[in-house]
Amino acid sequence: MDKYEEFMALTSQAIGILKDMSKRSPYDMASDGMARKTAKNFTQLADVLFGPTDSPRLQRESVALAEDRGLSLEYLEMVEKHAKKLQKRDVRLGRVVDGLRTISITDTQRRITDLEKTLDAAVENDNDRPRSEALLEPFWDLVESTGTGLIRPEYRTVIAIGLDDFAKVSCGKGEDVVVALSDGTTMTGAEFINAAMEGSLGDKLYVGLFHPTAGPVNLYEARFASDKLRTLAMAENLVCPWPDCNVPADRCQVHHIDAHKHGGYTKPSNLTMLCKYHNGVNDDDGPRKKRKRPSPGKPKRGRMRRHRGKVRLHTPGGKLVENTHHVSSMGAMDLI
Repeated sequence: MDKYEEFMALTSQAIGILKDMSKRSPYDMASDGMARKTAKNFTQLADVLFGPTDSPRLQRESVALAEDRGLSLEYLEMVEKHAKKLQKRDVRLGRVVDGLRTISITDTQRRITDLEKTLDAAVENDNDRPRSEALLEPFWDLVESTGTGLIRPEYRTVIAIGLDDFAKVSCGKGEDVVVALSDGTTMTGAEFINAAMEGSLGDKLYVGLFHPTAGPVNLYEARFASDKLRTLAMAENLVCPWPDCNVPADRCQVHHIDAHKHGGYTKPSNLTMLCKYHNGVNDDDGPRKKRKRPSPGKPKRGRMRRHRGKVRLHTPGGKLVENTHHVSSMGAMDLI
């Protein structure tokens, strides 16, 4: 068998290849020489076929069928790409870029067209601006006039600000100060002061104490994280710290870095925020020796680990990778 024949034989083993990829991190695969984008595409496809799912029976049948027919990686990628487009109705919220954010709505043609006509009626005589710009204000008018409109609660969101910057802002000298929030956005020092003046920051101010290498400092012990512990964890990680994740801490779950079931304490240095998905795939177990304080073992999919004070992903290949989201680098541990 020559190299071409070996290659063709390998293409029919896509399911086996993806099964092995499902146990690896895209960052380790990239370090082995695979393009990072390609590695992410393959691990995402592996997640579809072997990761958590609401339809395990359908997943098993799909894997068996693909394996029986010897489908290639390229073919499986094409099927997944087109499957995503079929009758998918949803609302997607994009990442913040230069202070702007995008919302995308996919629904039936009738509902979207009726919305379009409603907005058009409000801009019938506005010919000075492009239509896409003219539709924006009528859209928000429509949203805010229906029912209770937009929800504007008192801030439960954590605002991470260093002591020096807080002093500047408090003295009215923080025009250039930019602080990050656990909803994945940022605000200027002026916006911070305005929010405080309007009472939207609430009537209480909480101060978190962080050590440069140990992380958040506290001595409380409990099974579930209290509001205070959750707030400290959010202040440290304003978005899910898993690399490339953009879910803000407001929508994350409190995660024990050393699993509670294996003796991990509920204390600030052992807590972080993870989105529901990454909290589920984080490898809490791994090989463990029978002793009083089990060894963390080698991660499979990867697990969160605190290293030199900061929470990072410990990949199966032993690399420590941090999230590069712009708000992720503005948390409490980055302010000291």
